[in-house]
Amino acid sequence: MPSRATDDAEPPLVIEEAWGSTRDGPTLPEEIDIPTVDRYVDATSIAVQSEGLPASTFDEVTVHGIVRGQSQTVSIDDDGTVRETNLNLTVLEANSSGALVQARVTEAATGEPVTTGHVEVGNQSAAVNASGMAVLELEERPSLLVDGQYVPAEWWRADQLYSGADDRAKIPPKYPEFQKLVQLALVTLLWFLPVSLAVYGFDYLSGGTFLGLTHQQ
Repeated sequence: MPSRATDDAEPPLVIEEAWGSTRDGPTLPEEIDIPTVDRYVDATSIAVQSEGLPASTFDEVTVHGIVRGQSQTVSIDDDGTVRETNLNLTVLEANSSGALVQARVTEAATGEPVTTGHVEVGNQSAAVNASGMAVLELEERPSLLVDGQYVPAEWWRADQLYSGADDRAKIPPKYPEFQKLVQLALVTLLWFLPVSLAVYGFDYLSGGTFLGLTHQQ
């Protein structure tokens, strides 16, 4: 499978990551003026990805070494079933200084928790735990809505593949506490009761001619 770019197209394969043993760079004689690296990775595994090749044709990859004529062809097994996921966001607390958001990621088909990947809300990110939960602390209070997304782990790092998911949660309205409402009502009553009694008394003394609230014979 070719991986070289043409003049008007991008390469069909992109190397996402390579990993293996880390080794010390080679030491060359002084007569050879070629820069070398101090450390390098002797790659034994390479993760490649294609966004343009049909899945039916993506069945093998040929890796060429730096030594001329050295190459290896690796067959690719199509055993990666992607499972759909659901993300549920809940605003646990919100005040003027920020918000506390709880995220729960589950499999759409079974409802079982998803234990890999992470959740992003705003500029905050947190990995899901063994229960499929994550708690994120936002430094600024959102105006009304909180948007988040579940980002699955890289396919070459995960035993099970999952799709991404997103969700939106509303900031709960900030109602005054019941005790504060009672205090407000009592303060209002204490402020207006003397004024009301004074107005009523003045109207009574004037024989009802002031406001017509009372009538005297």
